[in-house]
Amino acid sequence: MREPELIAELRRVADACERLNQEVTRALERQRFSRDAREVAQAGRDEQTLLAELNRLMDRRRAVEGHLMRVRGQLRPLNRDE
Repeated sequence: MREPELIAELRRVADACERLNQEVTRALERQRFSRDAREVAQAGRDEQTLLAELNRLMDRRRAVEGHLMRVRGQLRPLNRDE
């Protein structure tokens, strides 16, 4: 991938992370403020699912950032001895 494509991907991943953060916040609010035990339990399951997805996206974000740094010449290639 070239730099413009990597920047676009980084923006896409950042937007997706922001959306997931908002969904996690809503799940936490449902857990805290709902009076229905089933809703609280479902919100807890939703939170766990969302956090797993957020973790995956953060890994993707770090990978894209690393690739972008290599494309920009800001990282040197790793040697097998290191």
